[in-house]
Amino acid sequence: MDRELRSIFVFILFGFSIGGLWFFISGRKKDREEKRRRGAKYWSYAGIVIGTTLLATLGGMYWFVFCLLLSVGAIVEVGKTIFKLSGTVRIPVVMAVLLIFPLFCGSGFFFSNRVLVFTYLSVAVFDAFSQLTGQSLGRTKMAPQISPNKTWEGFAGGFFFSTLFGIFFFWSGEKSLLEVFFLSFGVAILGLSGDLIASWLKRKANIKDYSDLLPGHGGILDRFDSLIFTLAVFSLFRIVEFFYTKL
Repeated sequence: MDRELRSIFVFILFGFSIGGLWFFISGRKKDREEKRRRGAKYWSYAGIVIGTTLLATLGGMYWFVFCLLLSVGAIVEVGKTIFKLSGTVRIPVVMAVLLIFPLFCGSGFFFSNRVLVFTYLSVAVFDAFSQLTGQSLGRTKMAPQISPNKTWEGFAGGFFFSTLFGIFFFWSGEKSLLEVFFLSFGVAILGLSGDLIASWLKRKANIKDYSDLLPGHGGILDRFDSLIFTLAVFSLFRIVEFFYTKL
């Protein structure tokens, strides 16, 4: 596992080197304030990815406390939007909160540390490269009324690179290429769904970001919406699987 973890952190450093180069090239003509803003976003994101990966690696109570703190912060953010929503929207949002966050907090008990690391990094790779690909090649809007910047080209790019990450992660051959493909596709669909749901809620509440807690990223839900939703759904599947096998 130690050798595998070293490989994962080498992958992360390589990814941020590529991302840093892209940020430098694409930001050469930006003004000083925009360069400062982009730099803050880049370095804070690097810290978030490395820190979250380390916590997923440690697992156990470290991961549980991390998920609990994220959930409390996210619930506070959602709570601020509740009173800006109509009654027909408010009820399903409250029900979703009561379901999703306990499932997310329980993810460390349902899955091994390795699965947590894979899931988080798959989501992170998908998020990062769907944004980079969408900004560079995006033409076809996916859901302009909910998230105007989302494109099908960005989704394809994010899925492609998250699949490459899956191949790298399971290099030992424990998963076939077909299994990696479907795992990566599942993470991409769930990550995108979490992102779109969070964006839809912001639209309904008429806000740009959930908060300004994370420099350059907004609030907890602005950064962790995809991970929270993905792990919550995975946890739900695990519970259903457990009871199904008991029948």
